Amino acid sequence: MQLSRNNKSGYLAAIIGSLIGAVVLLYVGGYLGMIYVNNFMPNAELDGIVPPLIGQFLGWWVGEVLGCLVVLRWLNYRKVNQTVKLLAMLTPIAIICWMLFSLFIFQWVNSNFGDSMFIKLHNQFRPISVGITIIASAWLARYMTKPRPRHRHSYESM
Repeated sequence: MQLSRNNKSGYLAAIIGSLIGAVVLLYVGGYLGMIYVNNFMPNAELDGIVPPLIGQFLGWWVGEVLGCLVVLRWLNYRKVNQTVKLLAMLTPIAIICWMLFSLFIFQWVNSNFGDSMFIKLHNQFRPISVGITIIASAWLARYMTKPRPRHRHSYESM
């Protein structure tokens, strides 16, 4: 017996699942990276930033993909595997583009406005830009793999 499939597009489900998974594991990865630095690198200076960054990168990547997978499977949408595979390929590209964009913006603000504006902008811009990046990559992955409606003039039935 086959379970009924949800025939809706699944944009909102993919976005919400990706957002929840990425945000949760982003902070968990950063926290685990900080624990690693505190326990195994107590005298670290600049090299102590590497483990939290790697943890956040992997947390964002894995969290976004797993969140999308869990929600789309749970709500029984079609073409879940294709969406998740494409999202797994798009997420590192989106993270790298976000990092380059945010570094450019922060450098520009720091050189033009000073340190106080940089700190204020960093605290407000980072969460908003991360959320927009997660939403955009999940939407793009679902858009590129969404089930197409059957048209009566198509050649599928022949």
